[in-house]
Amino acid sequence: MRHPTAEKVSMATTAIKWLKRSVVASGAIIAAYLLAALAGSLLPANQDWQSPDDGIELFIETNGLHTGIIMPIWSDVHDWTPLVRPEHLQAPSFYGSHILVGWGHAGVYRNTREWSDLHARDAISAVFGSDDVLIHVYHLKYPQAYPFYRRRLIVSEAEYRKIATAIEARFVLDDHYRSQPSAGYGKDDLFYAANGHYSAFYTCNNWTSDVLQQAGIRTGRWTPFQGGVMRWFPESAE
Repeated sequence: MRHPTAEKVSMATTAIKWLKRSVVASGAIIAAYLLAALAGSLLPANQDWQSPDDGIELFIETNGLHTGIIMPIWSDVHDWTPLVRPEHLQAPSFYGSHILVGWGHAGVYRNTREWSDLHARDAISAVFGSDDVLIHVYHLKYPQAYPFYRRRLIVSEAEYRKIATAIEARFVLDDHYRSQPSAGYGKDDLFYAANGHYSAFYTCNNWTSDVLQQAGIRTGRWTPFQGGVMRWFPESAE
């Protein structure tokens, strides 16, 4: 008959082995994900795209975590005022000439302005997937390009129409075809009810690239991180 102490040692040894295997497997999965993200961000979609000499001025912006697209509130091509209204803001005077629009996981968006703010429950939900998503809209007044976080992008009128159509499709409307705003971080931003499915394989940054890809604009094929988006809009292009 095996001694009870020996039995406990054997069980502990087995548990340690399984723990080591789990750590190794988790590390391999994370490494594979990061390598895939790097490869996806380097492989171009719409490789032959060229920015027109004359067109609509947009910007691609990052805060180090999320990316988004800056567009004029109104132009001859598209009008955002039916969805993004001055009265949605607590202080309508903050209504801008342009809007910065992003899409993402509701918990991460509301609770994580910087990486240090990330909650474990939001991270787990984001990784494994959630339909709890939002559109985030910042109001800006006559934005300019900045080297590190805001890059200028000129697109044709036809390309901008496709961008606007793709973004509009993410807004959830009520029975009267109105967008559904809720409070943002401050006086110049709002969240809007949105549709879509967020996961580790389709992040806020994937969404930015996806919108641009649908319009035929060159960007990375798979860009779960902000750096994979921004690399396609270099400072020298400003």
